[in-house]
Amino acid sequence: MRKFNIPASVLLFLVVTMSFTTTSNDKKVIHSINNSGDFSATIRIPDYKDSLKIMQITDSHISIADENEADLMKYGDRMHKGYMYPRKHYILDTSKTTFENLDDLLLKAKNENVDLLLLTGDIVNFPSAVSVKYVFDRLTDTGIPWLYIAGNHDWHYEGMPGGIDSLRDTWTAKSLLPLYNGLNPLFYSKIINGINFVGIENSTNEVNENQISFFKDQLIRSEPIILISHIPYRFDRKTDQPGMSVFMDIVSSNSDKITAIFTGHNHRFSFYFTGNMCQYTSMASFQGASFITDIKPIRMSSER
Repeated sequence: MRKFNIPASVLLFLVVTMSFTTTSNDKKVIHSINNSGDFSATIRIPDYKDSLKIMQITDSHISIADENEADLMKYGDRMHKGYMYPRKHYILDTSKTTFENLDDLLLKAKNENVDLLLLTGDIVNFPSAVSVKYVFDRLTDTGIPWLYIAGNHDWHYEGMPGGIDSLRDTWTAKSLLPLYNGLNPLFYSKIINGINFVGIENSTNEVNENQISFFKDQLIRSEPIILISHIPYRFDRKTDQPGMSVFMDIVSSNSDKITAIFTGHNHRFSFYFTGNMCQYTSMASFQGASFITDIKPIRMSSER
């Protein structure tokens, strides 16, 4: 198991390639993590016959204080003030608002012919309907399909009475459902260009029995899996959350089937290998960052 936390200041001109044996036939998934100012990677999968270009957007913290939701701002005011001003770009000497950074990234996705957007949580700063609509409209305008999984900010109003699970259920139903495009908010599967994208909502730092059962079913399918969640999984340490412990054991013991995990939450870039699988954690989009990944077949010997 190898984990790499990479500060943005040292990422210029970084090129890393790592290969891991995935089967007894010595077939390998190749993860190539590259940087020349922008974050990107290429994943080459044995026996894969298609291709797919992904942009991960995470932690954009879009925050709109709407007068129609004024009664809720007593729970959202502190979080709103934390993201209402321009933020410094992760590597450039510029500052922009969260709205400008999101628009820039979506324009970049269109210009670079991205096939799929992965939104890995904290896309809105708290679950105001107007913030969700803002994001939904801009995503729709790109014409690019997207998959979304919630983060802890997406459904959270600070200090609001109620248990963590009930608040998540309430605000997911009231505000976040449009971003899911009809998919189950806690767990789902979507086959895109031969890849099984599996969303597991872990924003409470726990997963439940239904999520675990659903994920086990996905391991039976033939397609390689990419798992998307908000909070990175800590395979290097034990957790006292029983469901999370079981789930991480299942994931780590099936790294021949799970090609990659995409997460956010930490607001810094890292990648972590366990077996065949690499967990990618992207920097925050409110800093102007995204993570582009090309998924391709293994090169044949005749290819350059």
